[in-house]
Amino acid sequence: MGATQLKRTIRKFTLIALCLSLILLNGRVMAESSTVQKTTALFTAEMQRALEGAQNVLLTIQPFPDEAAVGFFKNGHSLPDGYLGQTADKILEQRGKFAKVADLARTALAYSAAGGNMNNIAGIDLYPFLMNHAGIDSEGAAALAAVYITSKNSISNSMEWTNRYPDMLFSQLLAMQLADGSWPLAGQKQGDPVATALALTALASEMGSEQTAQPVQKALQWLKDKQQLDGGFDGKTVTTAQVIVALSSLGVDASGFAKEKGVSLLEHLMKQNLSGGGFAQIEGGGKEGPATAQAYLALTSYKLLSKQAGLLYSGLHHTGLDRATIQVEGPGGGTLAEGRVAGGDAVKVAAAFLQMKGLAYKLNGDAAKPAFTAIEGIQNGRYNGRGEWKIAVFSGGSAWLYPENSPFRLTIGDGDKLLVYYANDTELLDRMEVKWKDKNGQEMGGYASANMPFSLRITKSNNQLGGLPAFGVTVTLQGKSVVADSTGMVSFAGMKPGVYPVLVTKYRKDDAPALSKRTFALHVSSPELASFTDAGKVAEWARVDIAMALSSGYIQGVSASGNVLAPKQKLTRAEFLTLLLRLLHEFPDAKAVSSFKDVQAGKWYSGTIAKAVELGVVSPSSGKFEPDRGITREEAAVMVTKAVRLATYGSPDRVKFTDTAGLPEASRHAIQAVNEHEVMTGSGGRFDPKQILVREQAAAILIRLQKLIPEPFY
Repeated sequence: MGATQLKRTIRKFTLIALCLSLILLNGRVMAESSTVQKTTALFTAEMQRALEGAQNVLLTIQPFPDEAAVGFFKNGHSLPDGYLGQTADKILEQRGKFAKVADLARTALAYSAAGGNMNNIAGIDLYPFLMNHAGIDSEGAAALAAVYITSKNSISNSMEWTNRYPDMLFSQLLAMQLADGSWPLAGQKQGDPVATALALTALASEMGSEQTAQPVQKALQWLKDKQQLDGGFDGKTVTTAQVIVALSSLGVDASGFAKEKGVSLLEHLMKQNLSGGGFAQIEGGGKEGPATAQAYLALTSYKLLSKQAGLLYSGLHHTGLDRATIQVEGPGGGTLAEGRVAGGDAVKVAAAFLQMKGLAYKLNGDAAKPAFTAIEGIQNGRYNGRGEWKIAVFSGGSAWLYPENSPFRLTIGDGDKLLVYYANDTELLDRMEVKWKDKNGQEMGGYASANMPFSLRITKSNNQLGGLPAFGVTVTLQGKSVVADSTGMVSFAGMKPGVYPVLVTKYRKDDAPALSKRTFALHVSSPELASFTDAGKVAEWARVDIAMALSSGYIQGVSASGNVLAPKQKLTRAEFLTLLLRLLHEFPDAKAVSSFKDVQAGKWYSGTIAKAVELGVVSPSSGKFEPDRGITREEAAVMVTKAVRLATYGSPDRVKFTDTAGLPEASRHAIQAVNEHEVMTGSGGRFDPKQILVREQAAAILIRLQKLIPEPFY
């Protein structure tokens, strides 16, 4: 036996032993030992130079290839300036509705890799569009694999029904595998290397599953059979690169993937690397963008394998801007602070908020589970050694989360409520349910109806049980206090339409409260639109919105009898601000005074304006508020953007109104934000920034905003 043959025999048996060891250790069947040469991948300096060269070439391509965005993110390299906004432009232009599901998946992944949140692009959640797309069934295995990969990088909070979920896609992908182990392109009956590579890349995230073992083994054998002696596939760098991504994702070293006496897959790829940077599509060819992009991804995936740094298509989800609220409740019935915060670790968020509010605090020394021991001089053990500071998170509008019930540190996100409270067996308030009877005596739920008696059922929870009746609590509404019965029920007489604060408390003498104080929002609906004498004056486009605003209690009639709606009546700045705070469930203190020179104490709007200053919706820096002046569309856009914290997503020049060029930058930013979210859209290429807002327009704005803000904490 010659030396060369002897070396090959030794290498073969060594690899057989290695594969068998890996199977026993990991519980994974990668492929037959004669097919897969799984070794410790070595990412060389030559490969790094090729990767950097490809990276530089990709930066010169216009438009920047979406496929490469994932590689840039994984390599920690900044994407081109403006890329995130330009990608958002494509999504906003189509409102998430892409003709091909493959294009949607590619764009969604690129947007995430660039730092965006695919589940919120100006209120657009791409997940339902992705999972309901007809292309899942018609565009073949490659597109299905891309959708599955994208779904695994998505965390959707959408309540929209989806026809599929990731596990269904996984099963569908396995069912599409042909008997020979390959996957076909759409409309084809024979296997294709690209479709097979993409399917394997998708399945890589489930390699711990017994369902993937045999399909992956068969697919790798098929790829080995189809591989050419020069190491490549189809004579194309794109195909070769995608197979390398698949192998690296599966933990297989592409430098050892070769036919007998043939060139390895990775060696073939590196031969297409050009001296000036970039890659050729075919041997001897010139530099090409698609080949360079896919080669860049292949090298990135191989580099991740060499460092054991995870999969190329994993960890791409970004949550974006979080909108959460915080309440710091002291032991004696006083709220020390409340406001809005960004998401993150609950204790860190609370500490930053306290520091921002100028409130002193102390934390214990437990790095794993830190806790507050004092806030504003109120120490743990205040009542003869009893009581301590605690935190809890009301998450997703469903239930309270307690640190003692979680193996991890609590975090808060979009729409969550963080409560920091002084407790001694103190329970927390869950829900407020509204019950009332219509004219026929039938019990109804939901919002209370104008001038109809109603009951409120209050529920509470502790760290073991939720939904318990909050018996004995004191419920205060419009100056009237009622103690809840054994079922947690209280009753009130009918009220005028509006949105009212309901304060719920239960204090104990010389002890922490039995229940942490909470203010709920009570909606009392206005009569239906048809009951107003001037209902016919409402514009057709505004009828649904104004009917919903009436139902929510945001707007009411303007006459003494309440049956005149006045949809075309102009709104003042104070009136619009009042509507906005109702939507946000922010209830002003009538005694509060702002620093505006023209807002006197005791006016009906003085507390509203003071609250708006506190929330950052308006600023007293100008000195005057002009509460009785009509509010312009420009001013409304600015208030809305600040109140709901609307961000902009697309590039600044995407919104091209003919009448906004001379406006201040803050106004242009706000107009872009409300336009992207379709809250205020303008018409005929104009925004009409100086036009005074009327009541039906305001109603439409409120209802559109209602769909964007997190579920309120009832």
